[in-house]
Amino acid sequence: MGKASALIPGAARARCARIFDAGTGLVERILGVADPLVPPLRLRLHVGPFLDPRVYKVSAERNLEALQALCSLVPTTRFLDIGCGCGRLASALVAVIEPPGSYEGFDTAEEPIEWCRRHIGSRFPNFGFRATDTFSLRYNPYGASAAEELTFPYADDYFDIVFAGSVYTHMLPGEVSNFISESRRVLRPGGISFATFCLLTDRSLPLVKAGKSSPPLPYVFGDCMVRDPNDPASFIAQPEGFVRSCFTNSGFQFLGPIRYGSWVGRERLPELLEPYGFDQDIIVAQKLDRN
Repeated sequence: MGKASALIPGAARARCARIFDAGTGLVERILGVADPLVPPLRLRLHVGPFLDPRVYKVSAERNLEALQALCSLVPTTRFLDIGCGCGRLASALVAVIEPPGSYEGFDTAEEPIEWCRRHIGSRFPNFGFRATDTFSLRYNPYGASAAEELTFPYADDYFDIVFAGSVYTHMLPGEVSNFISESRRVLRPGGISFATFCLLTDRSLPLVKAGKSSPPLPYVFGDCMVRDPNDPASFIAQPEGFVRSCFTNSGFQFLGPIRYGSWVGRERLPELLEPYGFDQDIIVAQKLDRN
């Protein structure tokens, strides 16, 4: 649907979406690839190149491997998924997280959250989903609040793990700083933040400027490099020094080195073949207890 939906009168869009979902869903059932925890094609394409529902599932399973290996994810984990979309990671976590463990996910787009509530939350009561109505030119152009000012709708010192997969590659620097600070607030002392970025370093910046990144980021935006200067948050690479300072100033310590991905200057493999299913740079950091 995407750009085509802009050409459809508002009153007819919902009906067209239902027809499209029914048609693509029928095809997937005929092919034997449908899954009750996998959303319709129209919603999947908002979060990644997931034409095949099986790829959608495997990508979540690879991310789950990362969380188990790097963050000590266990069944009793209290887990927060920033920018959860249509529940991609949640669909894998339902096999691991059990009460008293819990999952919470939030996103700016209402429709994917509603799908998650109906199809995941209804089956797994310890899985919750919220829409925050923050502004996003692509996902929520009429959002009531700015991401730079958002207070996560959760209590202090609660979660064991906060996950942000390919979220900060769609956020401006002030928004990144706020979300990292908020991640620390809602994490318990010793809790872990797992986040991916496209980091600009002395090595990567010249390669990005030479057009050797995926996606291409040809435009300078402050200290960042972006895909589209008219919508810089559509995809953005942040300076590593800035990102490091956001974590350290917020009260995190890094757990191990940054795991640099193949998004720039390397032979790029399909993400499912990358370590843990990410071609972006992975930062794992732990909340320090300042009390």
